[in-house]
Amino acid sequence: MDYCFNGGCWGAVFAVPQSVVDNYVKLANEAAVKVLLFVLRNSGRNFTSEEIAAALNLKENQVEEAFLFWENANILSKGSEPAALPEKEEKAVTAEKPVRKSSIPSGTSYNLKPTEIAERVKNSEDVRVMFTMAEASFGRPLNHTEQRSFIWMHDYLGLSADVLITIAAYCISIDKGNIRYIEALAADWSEKGINTLEAVQEEIRIQEEKNSFNGRIMKTFGMTRRPTAKQQELIDSWKSKGYSFELIEYAYEKTIEAIDKLNFPYINKILENWYSQGLITKSKIDNESQSRKSVKPESEHSYDLNDYKSLVNNFGDK
Repeated sequence: MDYCFNGGCWGAVFAVPQSVVDNYVKLANEAAVKVLLFVLRNSGRNFTSEEIAAALNLKENQVEEAFLFWENANILSKGSEPAALPEKEEKAVTAEKPVRKSSIPSGTSYNLKPTEIAERVKNSEDVRVMFTMAEASFGRPLNHTEQRSFIWMHDYLGLSADVLITIAAYCISIDKGNIRYIEALAADWSEKGINTLEAVQEEIRIQEEKNSFNGRIMKTFGMTRRPTAKQQELIDSWKSKGYSFELIEYAYEKTIEAIDKLNFPYINKILENWYSQGLITKSKIDNESQSRKSVKPESEHSYDLNDYKSLVNNFGDK
């Protein structure tokens, strides 16, 4: 099907720089295009980002991101002075690698202009594929900040496109698809030597298994917030020692019977006592408890409750 312009709409028109269509339309997201058309349509008038957001049904941060994109493209500028249009044949400048100022990286320090990004997309199949797959993962076009961040991670961290897409997809799957989180995780794994597709996939498998273990623990304990650092250390130790969920749940039940509250050190001590005696199943624990009861006078408390209560003063909840 062929498309043509409807001449009947000619009445009031405004100009759009040719360089916008020639160089930037394929890089600009929907919000950026909307903002540019709105500004060009209302040339000579001043609007706040809040007013533009309301007029275009956008969020204010989307408007600010759009202005940043067009400012870097030298199409829009702040203040009353108009921006000089870029030359038709603008050569891309090789961006320097940013100096890392903290343990948490920031792709925003990779000051790539839209023309430079366009040049990278044109000349690098790796970058082109990376953008295409990232947009598929996000379910939308990448904004300018995200484009810079992916190139930053690719160049500065030395991670390949397939590794970065895998990391991004994992972050999105756990509802942490913010580009800053993706950067931080990519940098952390890169520093640990997790920088190949196989290594990243294995780390994701480990993390998903850990999250599943955590989820079951939290559900069993009736927790509504994530474990603290000290609680997480104990959970990780239970997992590494191979404690079964049956055993952990039973230790939790004994804790509630004894002190009527969730107490991780208390649960941990019960588990350690059981394991030191080779009591690794609920049935073995019950049999051992019954045996102890049978040799005690009836007036004494049972082994499990009496011994568990003796731990209360030594282990406060952390």
